[in-house]
Amino acid sequence: MDASSSSSSVPQPLLPPPPSAIQPFTQIRTFTVHGGKEIDVVYTNEEQTMSNYLEMYARWYAEENENKFVGLDLEYTPEDPNHELENYLAVVQLSMKNHVLVCHYSWALRSFFQDQGIVFCTVDKRQDFVKLYFENIIIPSKNWIDIQELVHVKGRNDRGYLMRDGMASLATSIIDESYSEMKNKFPTERHNYWEERPLSDLNLEYAAKDAYVSYQLYVKIWFFLRYLVFCPGCKKEDTLRGKVCYKCNAAEIKAERAQKNAAAEIARLNAELASVQAELASLKAPASSDNTQQASPPHGMRRKMNDEHWLESTDAPKSSDYWRRKWTDDEQKSDDPWTTKKSDQQSPKNDNPWLTKPGNY
Repeated sequence: MDASSSSSSVPQPLLPPPPSAIQPFTQIRTFTVHGGKEIDVVYTNEEQTMSNYLEMYARWYAEENENKFVGLDLEYTPEDPNHELENYLAVVQLSMKNHVLVCHYSWALRSFFQDQGIVFCTVDKRQDFVKLYFENIIIPSKNWIDIQELVHVKGRNDRGYLMRDGMASLATSIIDESYSEMKNKFPTERHNYWEERPLSDLNLEYAAKDAYVSYQLYVKIWFFLRYLVFCPGCKKEDTLRGKVCYKCNAAEIKAERAQKNAAAEIARLNAELASVQAELASLKAPASSDNTQQASPPHGMRRKMNDEHWLESTDAPKSSDYWRRKWTDDEQKSDDPWTTKKSDQQSPKNDNPWLTKPGNY
């Protein structure tokens, strides 16, 4: 066998047809998925038809309350065997509810992808991001969910790294076991024919099921996250990405610390209250007969020498009883050399002129 015959047996990448050779077409098909369920598929390359269905998807998205996202999958032209030319975006598949839109790439998709804030879900968006970037389309990362980053079925490898799961393994584990042969039923060489217009029935069915599975995968995952993982705060703070919100965790830690601080402050105030109550009780208790254990005087009072009576402090207002007691104390101190005798004491001077005798004027 010569070299020419051997090279002809290998399928060659198809070049895109010239624009003059492309005929507009629209196909409405029905395919059967897991459980005997049927999905409606619209396959078109007409700009106006594509725009009408994109408007329908945008309207569905605005009316949706729970599953507010769109399944997305992309197919590319075949790779250059010599790696001299870069393959580019060929087919775009969108899915929502039980409907799938399959279309060849057009500029009508630009606004739908990046200008309307629609959330998309896909399996492994790494290569899809690059292909859309070459077409000057950038979907915000917060609006593009990669299911491979959320679910890990295979677990970790021998080196301890998490392995990324393909669409078939994810669909088998999450949706239905019938998807275990999903990739095996599609020949590998058929990936070189995404540039055909129209696509073959085999390629069209494969593309439609890929988009539908991407949508149904996140429907199941979102149900699990919404009802089994999220706390009430996370539902409000992070309803797009499907990840646990860190703000709620920080708020819980802050509330716990505030509760501990409040408990410590209450304990401190209770201790101060007990101390004040004990002091009041000691002040109200009767004086002991033992001179060595006498109660402390009340505020503003002082103890009279060798007596059990309480006298007001010197800085308090003096009553008549105080002066009477003080006069008695002075009489008892007659032996004190510094104390003047009663006979030598002069009567208090009366400063009131009306009570003074006339002869003293």
